[in-house]
Amino acid sequence: MSEVTISRFAADGVVTTGGRTATGVLVAAAAVRPLSPGAAHIGLVDPAHRGHGIGGTLLDWGLDAAAAVDTGASGVTVETEALTEAAERLFASRGLRQVFAEDVMRFDLATAEPPAAPLPPELAPHEWTPDLAGRFFVTYDAAFRDRPGFPGWPAERWVAWTAGDEEFRPQWSLLATGPDGDAGFVTCAEGWIVQVGVVPSWRGRGVGGALVAEALRRMRAGGARQVLLDVNVDNPAGRLYTRLGFTTLGRRAKFQASR
Repeated sequence: MSEVTISRFAADGVVTTGGRTATGVLVAAAAVRPLSPGAAHIGLVDPAHRGHGIGGTLLDWGLDAAAAVDTGASGVTVETEALTEAAERLFASRGLRQVFAEDVMRFDLATAEPPAAPLPPELAPHEWTPDLAGRFFVTYDAAFRDRPGFPGWPAERWVAWTAGDEEFRPQWSLLATGPDGDAGFVTCAEGWIVQVGVVPSWRGRGVGGALVAEALRRMRAGGARQVLLDVNVDNPAGRLYTRLGFTTLGRRAKFQASR
C-alpha cells in the first residue's frame, strides 16, 4: 500500500471500516474522508478475496458514510488505486462515472540501462537549488498552465509542495537551461519522477525525454532500483515514457455520481 493510500486512512476526520477472516487477518478496508466540498471514498480488497461481493459491500458502506459527511451521493468521489474491469462494472452499477484516470508506470533500473536521450546541444541541466526554485516554478507554470485542471498555485505554494516533501531529491531534479531561457524541468522524489514539463516553444524537440533519461541516470547512480511515475491517460506523454522503457503497472481512477 502506498504512503498516499495510507494517509487516506489515517488523516483527521477519516471514517474507516474493514473486513477480517475468521482468524483475524485483515483482507479488506475502506475509508471516507471529507473534501471541500464533498467527500471521498476508497476501498481495498486483497486480490485473493475478490469476487465474493466484498468490494460492493465496502462501496455501499462508503456511499452511506459519505452521505453523513456531505449532502449525499452527488458529493462523493470514489477513488481506486487499481482499476479493473470488475471494478468498472461495480461502479457503473451504483450510478458512478469515471472522471479521472492515470497510469502508474515503472522503469526497472535493476535490469535496464537508462535510455540514451541527450538534451539539445544548446541546453544544459542544472540541479535544483533554493536560488533556482523560482525559475523552476516559472517553467512549471509555462508548461502546465494550458492544461485542464491547472491549479494556478502561487510560486510559494508550489515550491513548498515540491521541496517540502521529505523524500524530495534536489540532486535528481533538473532545469534545462539555454542562452535564451529555460526550456523544461523534471522534479524527483525517492523512487519517483514527480513532474516533467516543457515550455511550449521547446515542445517536440526531445527536452522532456532527455530530462527524464538524465534523472534516471542520476537515480541509478544513487542506488535506486526502480522508478515510478504517474501519467494521465489523456496525456500523450504516456507514449514518450513507453518509448523510454517504462511499463504500466496499473491504473488509478476517480468516479463520481452520474448527473
